[in-house]
Amino acid sequence: MSYNANKHLTNFHDERVFVDEANLGVARQRREANRNRLNNGLKSDEKPVPVEFVAQGSYAMKTMVQSEVETSDIDDGAVFDRELLRGPRGGDCSASDAKEMVRKAIASDNKFNTPPEIRKNCVRVYYNDGFHVDIPVYRTYEDNGEKKKELASSGDWKNSAPEDITNWFNTQVIDKSPDTTKGRQLRRIVRFIKYWSKSRSSWKMPSGFIISVLVDEAYPFNGWVERDDKALLAVLRSIRNRLLLNERVYRPVNPREEIIHDNNLGRVRRMCEELDAAIDKVSQIERADSDELMVLKAFKSVFNTDFWDGRIKELEDNDGGDGNRGGSGKGLITPSAPVIKKGSTGQYA
Repeated sequence: MSYNANKHLTNFHDERVFVDEANLGVARQRREANRNRLNNGLKSDEKPVPVEFVAQGSYAMKTMVQSEVETSDIDDGAVFDRELLRGPRGGDCSASDAKEMVRKAIASDNKFNTPPEIRKNCVRVYYNDGFHVDIPVYRTYEDNGEKKKELASSGDWKNSAPEDITNWFNTQVIDKSPDTTKGRQLRRIVRFIKYWSKSRSSWKMPSGFIISVLVDEAYPFNGWVERDDKALLAVLRSIRNRLLLNERVYRPVNPREEIIHDNNLGRVRRMCEELDAAIDKVSQIERADSDELMVLKAFKSVFNTDFWDGRIKELEDNDGGDGNRGGSGKGLITPSAPVIKKGSTGQYA
């Protein structure tokens, strides 16, 4: 018979994957510090200040995970009034000049060992512990009574409202998931796969955004009631099969541009390769001879974690697993509370 491992995954999610509100303190503090730093630097330079800030990315989508081996980031868009954002001759400020204005303002207090850097779609602020804050720069204006936003990208401004992705994802989570607890199942599956993708320091995997789009494509309406283990296995298989047929991924909202490019195609291919081993392990929940010990060893291998070591040892000391034991969680070695570790040994991602 198959083995129901839902309880074990639930415990793992709550203890090692999910980042609760209380433990987002460092991310929030750095976000607020950079907002203040940007406003102060712009005022000092007699430049316009943002009319609003828009949280985006995994922070806004609530898909951040406790990453054990990779650095993390938070995305916080700065939105400027187009009418106030002017170039040196009074015309519209260019995208590159707008990003340089933000970079200069952030760097003005000389608090960073690594100076803030202009990237393709943002200004990046680096911290010594590996954490970084990305600040995309937007301008907003009205066109025929409609409020529009444009992102300062490489070379020019392009239509892109930062809240569109968050709204899209939240709608998909609500519409598709069969439950209302712990962030809903679709969001939990994104977290599980993001955690897996960050579980080895040698892996270079796609971004959390690309993973979120792939999971949404693979996840059906109504999911799997009270069976995150079945949901995880089905989504892993679907993503692997999809990538074997088509490696290209596109934004789910306008502009519906491709988000897989030559510089990150290798990451997508690596993910597809590693999915084979993950599917082989997780599929043990379907085996006729599966039991608790077999499944926990498989999960330990997939997620590269010591989370189930206590229960595994207990079962081995009792001469093996028993499929009727269920996911009791006894003997688990777990931390008293999630922590942000320093250096390259752990972050929230």
